[in-house]
Amino acid sequence: MTEERERIPQWRIAGDWFDLCSCAVGCPCVFGANPTSGICEGVLTWIIREGHYGDVPLDGLVGILVGHFEGGVLERNRNFGFLLDDRATPAQRHALELIFTGQVGGHFAAWRDLTIRQLGVMFVPIELTFDAETWKVVVPGMIDGEGGPYRDLMVPNAQVCKISNAPRPEVGPGDITVGQARKNVLDAFGFKWDWSSYSAKHIPFEHKGPGAFTWRRPLDQQ
Repeated sequence: MTEERERIPQWRIAGDWFDLCSCAVGCPCVFGANPTSGICEGVLTWIIREGHYGDVPLDGLVGILVGHFEGGVLERNRNFGFLLDDRATPAQRHALELIFTGQVGGHFAAWRDLTIRQLGVMFVPIELTFDAETWKVVVPGMIDGEGGPYRDLMVPNAQVCKISNAPRPEVGPGDITVGQARKNVLDAFGFKWDWSSYSAKHIPFEHKGPGAFTWRRPLDQQ
């Protein structure tokens, strides 16, 4: 194990993450609670603003996780498939696959530990629009998704609802912008759904490896 760890280079990816999922707006997952209906289905998108795997640059690439699970949010119950950026070079593809499938440590290794079925990795064209108001991801024939900040009821004009210091931040510490899916339609990895109008969230992220990560201990103790 030590020899394997020594062969893994230092890596880092940082940028913007957003999801579109089947839970109620606000999403109980960020509090470590079970999904709204006992089942969670979602599209999770990582926009890599800065990144490298050893000396392989990863800036500007995108990774998507398609997930389905039933039961507790910290149980081993995940079915995960990965749609990765087809603009990547062969070296970048290798790095992205290792990182996202959790083979080289960090946050994704924690996701891997919760996985019962890995549904595959595909390199696909990804159409992305991301700004303060619109979080949009399209994979032709597979995903048509769009979210944005949730502003119903008494959220002040032109402001957003945020959650700070969430006890289970899905991609690490940072303020969560509470959002809502305007569209969340998927046909991929044997799943079909339309969870439009349900939950969406945005969180800035930074992941590093190799190294361990767990949601079961405070972040400052890792």
